[in-house]
Amino acid sequence: MIALYIILGILLLLFLLTLFNVWVLASYNEELKLFIKVAFVKIQLVPPKPKKEKKKKKPKKPKKKGTPDKKKPEKEKSFSIKDYVKQKGVLGILNIIKRISDFAVGTLNDLFSKITVTRFYLMLRIAGSDAADSAVKYGQVCSVLYPALKVIGEVVAIEDYDIDVEPDFSDKPKNVAQGEVTARIRIISIIKLAFKRGFQALRLFIKAKPKHKKVKK
Repeated sequence: MIALYIILGILLLLFLLTLFNVWVLASYNEELKLFIKVAFVKIQLVPPKPKKEKKKKKPKKPKKKGTPDKKKPEKEKSFSIKDYVKQKGVLGILNIIKRISDFAVGTLNDLFSKITVTRFYLMLRIAGSDAADSAVKYGQVCSVLYPALKVIGEVVAIEDYDIDVEPDFSDKPKNVAQGEVTARIRIISIIKLAFKRGFQALRLFIKAKPKHKKVKK
């Protein structure tokens, strides 16, 4: 009976976890900071926290004379790219590459469609050698930035955004960049995507895996 309660408790805990969101918190102001938050746990990814120094391991004792060394397992014959091309054929390899690229694009589209950006803030000050150069660089940045943001907005839901991009015409122009992004995705969405795409990845791996010929003894 105790084992049943433990199993039910684990299942309940897993169910409650699926109700939570995975939060990604990123900011930039002369330094990039990146955090991941799940429920009440917040993990700092960038900059990484300094690792604690590991204790030095004691030196291994030298082997006693007369003790037989363990035989190393014989290495299998390496499978070259040339053998793979012969086995699959050029059309077969091209078909595998197409399947992998379609799988990658589809997975990313599915993932991004489940992400919600709750806060997007970007502030840029574009500086050049003089006012004319600042204006030219400002135009170049805008010609790349706004189309890119439009594409992102078509894939990812953005609830609140604030974009401020201007040229710096001051006496001492200086490039300035600040940004902040807060995004969330539900854990249940990640689990569903993992199951959906996991089986597809397994089928792709089986089809792409080379067949090794058995070496006759």
